[in-house]
Amino acid sequence: MPDSITLINHATVLIQLGGISILTDPIYSLTVSYLFPRMQKPGIPFKELPSIDHILLSHSDYDHLNMKTLRRLQRRGNSTVVLPKGLGPYGDKAGFRDVVEMSSWEEFERDGLRITCVPAKHVSKRKPGDLSATACCGYVIRANNRTVYFAGDSAYADFFKEIGSRYDIDVALLPIGAYKPEKWFKNLHLHPVTALQAFQDLRARHLVPIHWGTFWISDEPMGEPPQKLLAEAERFGIHEKVHILRNGESFQF
Repeated sequence: MPDSITLINHATVLIQLGGISILTDPIYSLTVSYLFPRMQKPGIPFKELPSIDHILLSHSDYDHLNMKTLRRLQRRGNSTVVLPKGLGPYGDKAGFRDVVEMSSWEEFERDGLRITCVPAKHVSKRKPGDLSATACCGYVIRANNRTVYFAGDSAYADFFKEIGSRYDIDVALLPIGAYKPEKWFKNLHLHPVTALQAFQDLRARHLVPIHWGTFWISDEPMGEPPQKLLAEAERFGIHEKVHILRNGESFQF
């Protein structure tokens, strides 16, 4: 089976490396917080998901940490759940037995898979006064001589250069949506332009954009983020490195 990246929806990505299946920020609900509606179906129906070895959660926002989906996944098998330090109780509450909490630059290794927790510039808004509001991260995933970077949610910051200097990244999964109004989101999310800057800082070979086109959670038109990203990539002459996936589409290494 070839190594592959499959966009399911939003920031939910199925990463398959050397026979290991990793699922990021899984969400299969019809809405976010009962307010923001789903505009597109998941690219892989829940019942057709393969067995998932590891579930990576980047932070506690409702569009990334979805308890209903986590409970459904727990009933399917014995996945390991990896979360930022302080969010372990969510994994326990969902019923998982194998819950791993990580801080920035910590590593977790098992059966040929190495996961490194890396910084993110974001604040979670799950509930007022949340003591774990800054428990936000991305992950560098290495297996089968491949390296994938999953950013979760993040605004632009200097740590992208540091990640790029530490790892030889094959594919960067970077969020490009939910940037309007900019006064709300500029310190929380990447914009297509800053996402491309982050990609260049990371020195990755391929960019697969995520976090766009599924839930209506911001003011920009649903189809605008990839258009802006491709226009910027064309301006820099690197458009062949950008792979726009629709829900359910895969990019194979």
